[in-house]
Amino acid sequence: MHNHFHLLDKYQKYESTIQALLTSIMTSLDRQALLRDVVKQREAIEQLSHAYPFIELIYSLDSHGVQLADTVTSPNVTGLKARTMGKGTDRSHRPYFEGAVVSNTDTFVTAPYLSSATHKLAISVVHSVRAPEGSGYLVLNFNLARLVSYLLGDEKRDKLHPYFQLIHGVIGVALIIVAIALLGSAFYSLFVGLAHDQDAASTSFGSVVMLTLALAVFDLGKTILEEEVLMSKDINHYHSTRRTIMRFISAIIIAVSIEALLLMFKSVLKSDPSQILNGVAMMLSGVGLLAGLGVYLKLSREER
Repeated sequence: MHNHFHLLDKYQKYESTIQALLTSIMTSLDRQALLRDVVKQREAIEQLSHAYPFIELIYSLDSHGVQLADTVTSPNVTGLKARTMGKGTDRSHRPYFEGAVVSNTDTFVTAPYLSSATHKLAISVVHSVRAPEGSGYLVLNFNLARLVSYLLGDEKRDKLHPYFQLIHGVIGVALIIVAIALLGSAFYSLFVGLAHDQDAASTSFGSVVMLTLALAVFDLGKTILEEEVLMSKDINHYHSTRRTIMRFISAIIIAVSIEALLLMFKSVLKSDPSQILNGVAMMLSGVGLLAGLGVYLKLSREER
């Protein structure tokens, strides 16, 4: 699962590099030989897929935008259903063909678009081929997410990412289960204490401590699930790290502040002023965490 906003943002950042790379891949091929020979197209994409794992499809069109032969798929593409639009399909209405026709260059690189074949963001390179047996266009289709990962050197991490998500998912669910257990224990302690006519203040404060701990643990588990499993986290973008740190520190600040207030209130009710200083120290530590978080957010803010 990829965050399309970050993906498109990366494309805009490296647009010139991406276009130069894809153009060089296209120009390295024997376009005239590939235009009408499906066997050579299959051989070419098998060779390219070893060096460029982000390549997906290759096919050719005549001068009117009609596909000359069935689409050839890269061996790296898995889970792709048989393409219903193959030989004889009119692609003259597709943006990449229209862009290639009006382009003043032999090789045209499209902007990112949603591929009708893979249903993922893709980029196509179209080369205008002039051959004695008839002119046409050779089209290469590339997966944008894998292309960006290739340029950033994240291919190995992407392969292991599902396993990392599984581990984070197990940890997140386990923390939520612990939080539910603490919640149940808090209500049980409160019920038992009140049923046996124990000190209501002590019983209530003990339950609040358990509830506060359950809140902190639950928020930690929820943050792990949201940040690492449910959302697409971009480790190369500082916003992801910034958001994660903010949420973790915020949970800690809330837990510390509540515990400090409880300690001070408990000291007042029990007439034990010696514990008030401990409560004040805890509150000051919470203030220090809040100030540190504010400084971090200020320094890490993106300048506009």
